[in-house]
Amino acid sequence: MKRQPPVEGVCGECGFDYDAGQLHPVVTTLVRQAAEAGMKLTSAAADPGPEFVRLRPEPEVWSAIEYACHVRDVLEVQRKRIAQALVEYRPTWAPMDRKGRVSQEKYELQDPNQVAVAIIRFAQEFGAAAKALTPEQQQIRGLYNYPVVMPRTLDWVIRHTAHEIQHHKHDIVTVLARVTPPPKPKPEPQPEALKSEEPVATQEIA
Repeated sequence: MKRQPPVEGVCGECGFDYDAGQLHPVVTTLVRQAAEAGMKLTSAAADPGPEFVRLRPEPEVWSAIEYACHVRDVLEVQRKRIAQALVEYRPTWAPMDRKGRVSQEKYELQDPNQVAVAIIRFAQEFGAAAKALTPEQQQIRGLYNYPVVMPRTLDWVIRHTAHEIQHHKHDIVTVLARVTPPPKPKPEPQPEALKSEEPVATQEIA
């Protein structure tokens, strides 16, 4: 079973630092890394092929397409949480049911190219919403459910989203390196073309 990444400090696996710098550069990096994750997915889906990104390295470890779908949904859910916090006092953010979505929305069957396009679009939308917040709005609190229910600021929500993107980009790269491409079907042997009979030369009699 894959261990869950931390939600504060420095992540020992992907290197994300919750305490690093101003928020705007963090968001800029998030948008870039989301695009890179999408490109990793489409590149692998093009060669060796779409079935490659659906392979799990272990039964309990997600495939590349499953991680990518999760990234897409995280970006959409977190943007909506920002919007909710701006109109509702101390909101209680509903869980996104990240595990349930895998089977309910059939992550493994989704089209890699469409998923990648959605990741890029949702990252840009999330980035715009995050960068539009004033310093005061960044400190708005809501009740977050993961890993335990506790109050979190929008500043933390945004940094946590950036960690999700960086960590799962790392997961996608790692999974693609661990799985074996499915064998390519051998081309069917073609029947030999019938050779045309050459005309027999005849000696002309004088």
